[in-house]
Amino acid sequence: MIDRDLENKITQLKEFTDLWASFHASYKKASKQQSFTDDEEAIFLELKSSLARKYQGLMDSLGIKASAEDRTFDVISQVMSLKGMCSLSPMQFDKVDNDWHASYITLNKILGSLENRQNELAKINPAVQACKKFFTNPIFTLILIVIVIGFIYYVIKTFFS
Repeated sequence: MIDRDLENKITQLKEFTDLWASFHASYKKASKQQSFTDDEEAIFLELKSSLARKYQGLMDSLGIKASAEDRTFDVISQVMSLKGMCSLSPMQFDKVDNDWHASYITLNKILGSLENRQNELAKINPAVQACKKFFTNPIFTLILIVIVIGFIYYVIKTFFS
């Protein structure tokens, strides 16, 4: 069975983790550089802004509340700009990098859960799913009740006539 909503969530999360890895590569590279063009800075700030929006949309879509182990917004807020990365002490940089890594692990845990759900759904026979939908349909339930009442009426009428 295929759950389109689940498929979309997995795709969104994979796209976000790719963007998140790109962000990581950008700020790590920036920590080794001394100067940046205005265009490089603008592209980086747009990436950072896009990440914040996409992350919030993703968490809303997944119905997940921020947890203590999720450091995604911490990293986004700590990495102010490419130029700012150069001014971080090694200890500050390590903290940002550790927070990025913790976030990456959290995102992959969520992705693993979604993919496990996808695999479980793939094992379900489509015919069984169709039957479940049919038998839980309120119209079918009403028809079934009418048939049962009719049968009971028939049995009572037959035995008492």
